[in-house]
Amino acid sequence: RVPMALAGGQGRRRSMLAAVSLALLASHAGVASSQASPVKFQFTPESDIFNQGKAIEYFEGKYYNAENKWSLSDEHLQEAADLGRAAVAEPSLALAAAQVLYLFAWFRRSGEVIRENIVAAAQLFERSISVGMCDNTISSDEWLERACDIRFGQAAILYNWLGETDRDRTQAQAFRGRAYDFLAYLKTVPRFQGVAETWHSPMQMNFNQLRFPTVPTRPFWDNHKVPLAMFLEENYPIFRAEMEAIVNAPGDVYEQLRKADGSVESLATPGGWDAIRIVRYGHWFEGFCEVAPRTCALLRTRPELVNCPYVNTNYYKLFPNSHLKPHFGNAPRLTAHLPVIAPEPLRSGISVGHEHAMWQEGKAMILDDTYPHSVSHWGKEPRYVLATWFCHPCDENTDHRQTCPDSV
Repeated sequence: RVPMALAGGQGRRRSMLAAVSLALLASHAGVASSQASPVKFQFTPESDIFNQGKAIEYFEGKYYNAENKWSLSDEHLQEAADLGRAAVAEPSLALAAAQVLYLFAWFRRSGEVIRENIVAAAQLFERSISVGMCDNTISSDEWLERACDIRFGQAAILYNWLGETDRDRTQAQAFRGRAYDFLAYLKTVPRFQGVAETWHSPMQMNFNQLRFPTVPTRPFWDNHKVPLAMFLEENYPIFRAEMEAIVNAPGDVYEQLRKADGSVESLATPGGWDAIRIVRYGHWFEGFCEVAPRTCALLRTRPELVNCPYVNTNYYKLFPNSHLKPHFGNAPRLTAHLPVIAPEPLRSGISVGHEHAMWQEGKAMILDDTYPHSVSHWGKEPRYVLATWFCHPCDENTDHRQTCPDSV
């Protein structure tokens, strides 16, 4: 059942969103046929989480392609649209369709944003809440088992994004209001009792605060409170020299490394973002370390990295005119960025929660990526950022040798 706090809402806002829902979920993305195409993967009415996994597996095979321009063709965008329509008749497909539209159908191959798919994704995440029986009567363990964080969180940040970007003032207000409806309901859920007094906007939602409710939190941390930030800045000349050698080497060594240990993602403008792994979950990419030995040697000295079971350190390359859609990271962790090659200091940056920052070469940035965050690059040259997840300083379950600060 739909949680009562969401079933009420403000009449005008609800009626407007209902009208949009009928128009888009019935025939979104320009589907001309009056009948939905058959779903192309195995699914069951008994488990929408199972269906989500099967849908992602199916569309991943269509999304990733040899040209490194990860996107769906028009044919497969149509399949995603058909899946959204099928979810109207079969609620157990709502979560699967929402994830497919969010992950794989945000952009056309040209880079154009498909706004109607984002609207449909938000509505389908909302629809999935009642399918998953996510309400304030269940325990925190049940809440997590039913993936309720995903259902509520994704609906909230997508409605919020739609509200921030819609040119129609009335429609924008309706979308934003819906995002705040979800936030208000979350505050009544037992899992969120510890943060109910401090979350006043969907952009303040963050998963680290759920893990450490008594610890200070903010989107960007003061570098002086995080030794890793000082370490990265001190060794910037070494990181820069080795990365420049890779980028400028004959034979496109960067691309060889990327292909040798490819990282897949579905967050960015097609062809707009790629990565070279350095270390991921304790597994070092020795091919990279052979051509950047000092970089790897330096990183291996940091206990907040090598003793962190979920460490993920990469070089990210963001191409001009590329964007990363809003998304959450997982707790407990923080993220450090060191722009190593970023020749246009005011042309690329990141938004975390309600705060914004621009990358500057050699200047480290510590951010809590469990807040909603997104990235844009408006310049003309690619930028390369050394980025790493590392153990949260207040996590007492690992030997990261950091001190939990009194303020951030």
